[in-house]
Amino acid sequence: MSNQQLLLIVVAFIICFGYYTSFPRASNTRYHHKRALRHHVTTTDEITHDEFHHPIMTHDDIIYDSFRNTVPVVNEEYRVIFFQVAKAASSEWLRFFMRLNNDPRWCSNGGNIHDNKSNGLKYLSDYTLEEAQEMMTDPKWTKAIFVRDPKPRILSSFLDKAIEHSNHFIQNECRNYWLQDNNFEDCLNYHEHYDFFLYHITTTLQDNVHWRSIYSRIDEKWWPYINHVGYMENLSDDAKAFLQSIHSSVSGLSAWDKIGTTGWSDNERSCEATIGSEGHFLAARDTKHATNARDKLLSYYTPKLERFVEAHYADDYDNPYFEFDPLKLYDDNDGSKTERFSKEDEEGSKLWFMQ
Repeated sequence: MSNQQLLLIVVAFIICFGYYTSFPRASNTRYHHKRALRHHVTTTDEITHDEFHHPIMTHDDIIYDSFRNTVPVVNEEYRVIFFQVAKAASSEWLRFFMRLNNDPRWCSNGGNIHDNKSNGLKYLSDYTLEEAQEMMTDPKWTKAIFVRDPKPRILSSFLDKAIEHSNHFIQNECRNYWLQDNNFEDCLNYHEHYDFFLYHITTTLQDNVHWRSIYSRIDEKWWPYINHVGYMENLSDDAKAFLQSIHSSVSGLSAWDKIGTTGWSDNERSCEATIGSEGHFLAARDTKHATNARDKLLSYYTPKLERFVEAHYADDYDNPYFEFDPLKLYDDNDGSKTERFSKEDEEGSKLWFMQ
């Protein structure tokens, strides 16, 4: 090989190496945020998403498929996408967004506010795939969710669906249980037993929104784009912080300043009760939802059932995007009741068994 040929090879290598190192490439840094302080709202504003590798929205995505009942509410004026979670004040949040739209039915006891065909709200599936993807990946849009520890949340679902609405549960959930080759008589006879509900219903009908895990209700590819997480354990304060952070593109007012500060009562199912009320959003609750959280949990949970929930809902307890305050009912060593419980429970005022 001549010196001239060798020189050409070296020059070509230098040119190719320079082009490769100057081309923008995706960062492989993984976001692994945990809530640093108790009762502080988790945000993911510090995430820098790779603009060349945004996820692709598809019809089968959990957050887009309208048949799954897991599609979030969209408010264009406030540029917010809100993921409602059953048994984490979902009814109250739907009423809030209806009122934000100036819908007089927000405080009505009639109709079904959870019916996305009649509540007047917009949902992500109302948009094209391209529009939905753009909103989910646009950092100017707030993608928010409020989460709740599985132990009180799943018990709340059981008390509401299997106990308070037992007949409806038999007609629907026991039927679905039977359709998956299980014994209908077992469901009929034991659905009001919490151990049967946990061991058989939550494992067989795991996609039901009332007791499916929170983490599973959003596709894994979309979790890094959730940029506001609030906690049921600190509901009133976290709700206020969230609503103060979103502003109207028309008036510039925050959602909190517009409707969050007044007009909310202890019974938002009655429009008359809200007239002249000076209560702010989620400051007061319907009396039927208030309870002594610790005593309620201990009256249903055994050490074995507590361990089952911790294992069955492991994705809610161990993921990069939200983290709960410790809520331990029994000592792992001897099964005795433990005093380790959240401060809010000791105050007896902030953990509710609610819709």
